[in-house]
Amino acid sequence: MVKMEITIVGLSLVVFAWVLEFFLMGEEKRIDVWFVVVYVLGVGVLVYDGFVSGMTGLAVANLVSLVVALGVLVRLKFY
Repeated sequence: MVKMEITIVGLSLVVFAWVLEFFLMGEEKRIDVWFVVVYVLGVGVLVYDGFVSGMTGLAVANLVSLVVALGVLVRLKFY
């Protein structure tokens, strides 16, 4: 049961990030830094849960998503 709750937390953070981005997106249609931060946190929880649950394939797929999101975050902050 605890493993399912961790997944729910991760997915909730991802959904929250999308809702936050939807409402914070202005006329310029730019990606907000906070969206990416919350998204990274949510996917990080999913990566952890995937490895702990023994679902390595799913964890690796989420890890790829995490790396890409971190790349976007770095680009938003420093470029």
